[in-house]
Amino acid sequence: MLNRRILRIKVMQSLYALYQTKVSNYHLGMDEITELFAPDLMSPDVQDVPALELKKKTAHASYEAFFEKHDTGYTEAAPDIRKAVTEAINQYHNAHTRDVNHFKNMLLEDVARVEMMYKLVLFSATRLMAIAEADAKEGIHTVVKSEVPEYFYKLKNNPVLLAIEKNKSLRLFVEKNKLNPPVDLLKTVYKKKIKQDPLYIEYQKFPESTFEKDKEIVQHLVKTYLFKNEQLDAYWEDLDYNWSENDEAIRSLTLKAVKGIVETTDEMYELPSLSPNWEDDQEFMLELYKESTAFDDAAEKLITDKVQNWDIERLAFTDRIILKMALTEMVKFPNIPVKVTINEYIELSKSYSTPKSKQFVNGLLDTISIDLQKSGLIQKSGRGLMDNK
Repeated sequence: MLNRRILRIKVMQSLYALYQTKVSNYHLGMDEITELFAPDLMSPDVQDVPALELKKKTAHASYEAFFEKHDTGYTEAAPDIRKAVTEAINQYHNAHTRDVNHFKNMLLEDVARVEMMYKLVLFSATRLMAIAEADAKEGIHTVVKSEVPEYFYKLKNNPVLLAIEKNKSLRLFVEKNKLNPPVDLLKTVYKKKIKQDPLYIEYQKFPESTFEKDKEIVQHLVKTYLFKNEQLDAYWEDLDYNWSENDEAIRSLTLKAVKGIVETTDEMYELPSLSPNWEDDQEFMLELYKESTAFDDAAEKLITDKVQNWDIERLAFTDRIILKMALTEMVKFPNIPVKVTINEYIELSKSYSTPKSKQFVNGLLDTISIDLQKSGLIQKSGRGLMDNK
């Protein structure tokens, strides 16, 4: 399931990519200035190279001062320098605006990919029925095939897999998105792994089976082979570049879909959704991304003021993003308690930053949150939130 922590991780990943492009856009502005004051080697006129070099250095310094100190002194510079710096700044802001929208769209695509992968994995499980049947037939002498009892092809008739295969919404989704289960890989996994699995061998032994036994074997195969097999993992990862972050949610959704099937399940069975309250969760995710980009400069100042004796650039890049997101959430989300926010971002730092980040993030957020509450910048509302804790 896509819980709020996973959504925070996805926002963090989008902000990480966005901040990388900010750095690139900044340097592109510097390059633009360099190009404007480069000598024209095709000009028939003599170029005053020292003068051009001085203008370039002056424009670079003004450009840097604008971003580092919000210094607008360039507006008083010579016309050509003012024009060069203004164009470079405008180019940076236009590119950043495009990037903000781009990564917002990518954020939504990433979540949509979770649904696609979950339904692809779920549907792929049904391909094991035909694979098991074909493999069984290969091992039977042609003369006696007609005498083989039906239970020899037991997985072929597994009611849980049949219910998944017949599910109307799943089949429509698979067809609409042109999803193709990796049948060749599944064949390899079946022959090399599943056939030798003790639980599967035990399942195949008996002519009769209970519905619960049928469900248990499907859950086992999904957990053990569709998610923990090296070859299949590589395949899923090729389809989803965030597979290592998404697989937990995808596995949870897939197993919940299997668990929800009962003997009376028909083709209209409603598959589990990404979240019980997906509209609210999607709104939270997009709002956190939007507010984090808008509050970025203010959050950076709050951090800088607390680490005055330590250059903020020395902070691990991921730590900076985690801290800024946490401060954004404290200030811009009045219905989330401060302690919940701090705990959530400590957990993120454990998985995505340096070994010492947990203590650093905890201490800094705790200190800044106290200051923000005293200043009134943090205003929580709602039952149980009036004490801002």
